[in-house]
Amino acid sequence: MYSVGVNSYPYECIAIDVNNDNKTDIVVANAGSNTIGVLLGYGNGSFAPVLLFSTGDDSQPYGAAAGDFNNDYIIDIVVANYRGNNVGVLLGLGNGSFSPVVTYSTNDGSRPQSVAVGDFNNDSRLDIAVANYRRDNMATLLGNGDGTFQNAVFYSTGYLSMPTFVNVNDYNNDNISDVAVSNKNDDTIGILYGYGNGTFAPVMDYSTGEGSSPQSIRSGDFDNDQRTDIAVACPGTNSMVILYGSNNKRFLLGASISTGSKSGPISLAIGDIDNNGRLDVATANYLNDNVGVHLSYGTGNFGGISRYPFARGSLPVAIAVSDFNNDNHSDIVVSNYGTGDINIIDGYGDGTFGSLIKYSLLDGSTPTAVAVGDLNLDNNSDIVVVDSELNNIYVFLGDGNSTFVLQMIYSVGLGSLLRGVNIADLNNDHFLDIIAVAAGTSKVLLLQGYGNGTFGNEIFYVMGYEYDPYAVAVGDFNQDHWLDIAVANYGGDYVEILLRSC
Repeated sequence: MYSVGVNSYPYECIAIDVNNDNKTDIVVANAGSNTIGVLLGYGNGSFAPVLLFSTGDDSQPYGAAAGDFNNDYIIDIVVANYRGNNVGVLLGLGNGSFSPVVTYSTNDGSRPQSVAVGDFNNDSRLDIAVANYRRDNMATLLGNGDGTFQNAVFYSTGYLSMPTFVNVNDYNNDNISDVAVSNKNDDTIGILYGYGNGTFAPVMDYSTGEGSSPQSIRSGDFDNDQRTDIAVACPGTNSMVILYGSNNKRFLLGASISTGSKSGPISLAIGDIDNNGRLDVATANYLNDNVGVHLSYGTGNFGGISRYPFARGSLPVAIAVSDFNNDNHSDIVVSNYGTGDINIIDGYGDGTFGSLIKYSLLDGSTPTAVAVGDLNLDNNSDIVVVDSELNNIYVFLGDGNSTFVLQMIYSVGLGSLLRGVNIADLNNDHFLDIIAVAAGTSKVLLLQGYGNGTFGNEIFYVMGYEYDPYAVAVGDFNQDHWLDIAVANYGGDYVEILLRSC
């Protein structure tokens, strides 16, 4: 295991190459220490010690995502700052470090919890989507292509819906980015279909079952019918639910697959874990302190659970799948809220896993979200973690052998409450940038990546009073070839879009 610091409370993790060495690194959102933690991979399954980057005092980052926001070919990070009520962007420098966080408001009280990236207006610039938990909305921030973003635009997710997660994909096969949010309070997945100009249709809800309390969303083709399906972690019913895409561009409630009694899954990841060309699912089971692996039959059905236990009280909250040691086998990274560390589990390529390595964050950290990408252009996956307690963003650079080095810690300010994070190239400089949402300050934060693992100063966009942005996604929503940002606002009952200007 790799420590990310005592009381760091890691909340989300992503696997991505942040320092351009062609090795997978890990980024962790630390809700307790208000940082993201970056573990640079060595390419052999091991990682350097954690590097911490502040997401701001009292920002409390919950979500994280990665992308090249300024087109410098370097991975940048975005985090959702739950207590900060903003998203924070940390632009990568290409060496595993990041510029100081720049925040964008998601409005006071929005409590952003999740963040995602995509091109919502077809301008080839990455945009950001954020789930605002306390304002019942999704917010988008359109990218300008230089690492900066326009002000947030909000879209309702329904009265008292409480969106906790956001995901970007083309859900109706029209080649336009759409946004999906998980609505914890009304047991639905809400989809906002994009028009391609950076705006969205009113939300369309799909039930995940009574009492399911949906959280994490991942999309892919689970039944090999060439249509996008959706997998949802449902802690309320101790299950993962699959919504299947259909001919009429709607979704059908499919299998409800048990994750184990009192397991409480709140995050899931997808990947071909057993190298058979089919998408499998791994869940972070918060209440059982383990990871559950569900291998796919390729028909929409899954085999029995294989469980991999962690230390008692680990409370795993975020999970990602990537190849950390360049053996062409999928490995797993998990951030543990209870023990303030992240775990790397080495995959054998046959659906089973071996040794576990732990990385620690700073004392007091509460990691809430994680994103993975190549932040320093070394072709290795790097990791960005946002921390909602210490308001930091941590950047871990990978060396390609599953080891990581903590490259930098970015503070995003007192009270930020980082919730969601994403990574994307928002300014078309071919370097990945960081987008985060801060629920405490209702802001979207951007950090412009330099392509060497470091990032520029924080830029922020204000979302509005008590919007509680919880999640963020990125896409080109108005087909202008610039990436825009969507934010899910827990407190405002809607999703907000930030369109990127040229």
